[in-house]
Amino acid sequence: MHQVTNISYGEGSVNIVLDSSSQMEVTAPEFRFGDYSSVVTSCFTQKELERISEGENALLTFYFVVSDEVDDEQLLAQYSEAIEKNEEQIGRLTEGIYLDVKASKTISDDKENSLVTLSSDVDVQMDIPLYLIGEGRSYFFLSSNMGNCELIEDASPDADVLTISTDIMCPGVVLYQDIGESLVERDDKVFRIKTTHLAIIGIAALVILWAVLDRLHKNSKRW
Repeated sequence: MHQVTNISYGEGSVNIVLDSSSQMEVTAPEFRFGDYSSVVTSCFTQKELERISEGENALLTFYFVVSDEVDDEQLLAQYSEAIEKNEEQIGRLTEGIYLDVKASKTISDDKENSLVTLSSDVDVQMDIPLYLIGEGRSYFFLSSNMGNCELIEDASPDADVLTISTDIMCPGVVLYQDIGESLVERDDKVFRIKTTHLAIIGIAALVILWAVLDRLHKNSKRW
């Protein structure tokens, strides 16, 4: 995929280039931003924005590479540890595809600079590959930046689109969770423990309490 979007900013403009490729047999999915204007203001400093506004042209380039495996064992270990920790809170998570992201920016004839941290969140949208789409399935993105992993919940209402709201351009892995595997229910993106699980916990507590009281009652009869 190769996509170029031109955004006017004052007297100048910014070309936003999105390139994606696949290291799998499956074709690379489509990537796009929810709001291209916010991408511009999030990627450039105030001084850089002033230069563009006064008439200079700029370029933002984003490279997305999807694959079904990662050669970096240390990175894989980070993913595994982070997944296990999150599963304790929200339930089973299954790995889908790995995503490598690289970004850069430049103004006029300046040297190209790599871009990792943005000044604010932007929405990165990815079409979910058909083989990963399932009825009622929830999606997540586990990002990894310098050893720090963050689980980002899908912000899109569309079943076939993953929306990642983030201020970091870094590699990660797309995860999914099927119906019945979640320990929480989501209401306006707020996690709550499911009522079914609360009921199970309540019943277990009552059984334990009954057993304790029964033992105390039997012991009192002996005396």
